[in-house]
Amino acid sequence: MEKFLNGLEYEILKDVVKEEEYTGIEYDSRKIKAGNIFVALEGAVSDGHNYIEQAVKNGAKCILVSKKIEAVFPVKYIWIKDLRRKLGVLASNFYNWPQKKLKIIGITGTNGKTTTTYLIESILGSDKTARIGTVEYKIGDEIIEAPNTTPESLDIVKMCKKSVEKGMEYLVMEVSSHALALGRVDMLEFDVSMFTNLTLDHLDFHKTMEDYFQAKRKLFTMMKKGCEKNCVINIDDLYGKRLSSEFGGISYGMHNEGRVRGKILEFHGDGQEVEINIDNFSTKIKLAILGRYNVYNVLGALSIALLLVIERDIILDKIKELKGAPGRYELVNCGQDFTVIVDYSHTGDALENILKSINELKKGKIITVFGCGGDRDRTKRPIMAKAAENLSDIVILTSDNPRTESPEQIFADVKAGFAKTDDYFFEPDREKAIKLAINMAEKNDIILITGKGHETYHIIGTKKWHFDDKEIARREIVRRKMVENVN
Repeated sequence: MEKFLNGLEYEILKDVVKEEEYTGIEYDSRKIKAGNIFVALEGAVSDGHNYIEQAVKNGAKCILVSKKIEAVFPVKYIWIKDLRRKLGVLASNFYNWPQKKLKIIGITGTNGKTTTTYLIESILGSDKTARIGTVEYKIGDEIIEAPNTTPESLDIVKMCKKSVEKGMEYLVMEVSSHALALGRVDMLEFDVSMFTNLTLDHLDFHKTMEDYFQAKRKLFTMMKKGCEKNCVINIDDLYGKRLSSEFGGISYGMHNEGRVRGKILEFHGDGQEVEINIDNFSTKIKLAILGRYNVYNVLGALSIALLLVIERDIILDKIKELKGAPGRYELVNCGQDFTVIVDYSHTGDALENILKSINELKKGKIITVFGCGGDRDRTKRPIMAKAAENLSDIVILTSDNPRTESPEQIFADVKAGFAKTDDYFFEPDREKAIKLAINMAEKNDIILITGKGHETYHIIGTKKWHFDDKEIARREIVRRKMVENVN
């Protein structure tokens, strides 16, 4: 029996006389090289079984299938029960379980996952911490494009292997509810797990908030032996309270509960002064990142570092230098006399949180540019409109990755959330919407451009076009300044 089949239910549909030495595993036929195993996965959009011929032409010597098909080509065919969900175990068997040589930190929740992974990497050291998440996958000095927040299980195992080869000690990763529900991380055991919060999102997939919560909860049942209490949980969140009462660990928050607590003392243009309490210890510290929600992110990262037995004073020194993730409360500064912020906020709660933070710094007007993605949870659209309307002086509704959904339907869903029919500008062209915001801004105003953050594309239909909110904003600021200088 092939060792990669250990623990799997399978049937050999076609064998070959010659024993093969397999060189790797791929589920993308375009990446197949001589001697590879091709995994024919059935997906929502395409079926890998349709690409078996291409895989064989490229050199595949073994085909793994999830349905019992006719074995046409002169290579080995193996049917594996529940192939997609078992892919992580299969890959781990093949690559000798590299994840067991890493300390794995998993972060789940609706908002805050990405920033927290960056904060943890900064505390632990980028020279020994691999990172997997929404913006990118990073292993040492290698950056890999991130098509999903949490990649396919095969890709995770390969990245664990590469992390070990590059001398990484830690892997910090965002663990999405989709990945937990679909089994993409079933082959992992976590040294530390963290829960940030749970707000309305992804109900197109999970159907109910309880289903969504149960998917997140699964992370805390996947701890390494001896690490069952290594949980970090936001106790200010109602779902966090449920997890904390069940799993224990370190609780954090900004109210009176929690072992690790934070309190904002004062806002500055370039940061905020915060009081941090760890059990009976208290200290004041200046953070270089703004926003109440970023205090939560810092408290969570600090708690994880404590569980990893890093000295408290070292952690606090690192926290002073922390910077946020790309596209999260990111300033676009070209010397203008108003503020432009680009942020990834794409849920009602995330948009409300950043707008509340901006209101605490407000000196002029707040101008919010936002839209809602197509082929995604429709229930959050009116909630985002309400948050934008209530917490902004001017709202500009625009497009944000309509994908294959009708833009008219998206805009109708969003507009249903506005209390007043004339309380916003409507500019479906996102580039023009950003230009409108830049040109209407006055001294001390704050423009918030939300939805894309780090993304550098716009998806219309099934095509992806280059589009970068920061790039457009910089260009329009410079263009405005040139016109003003001429006049």
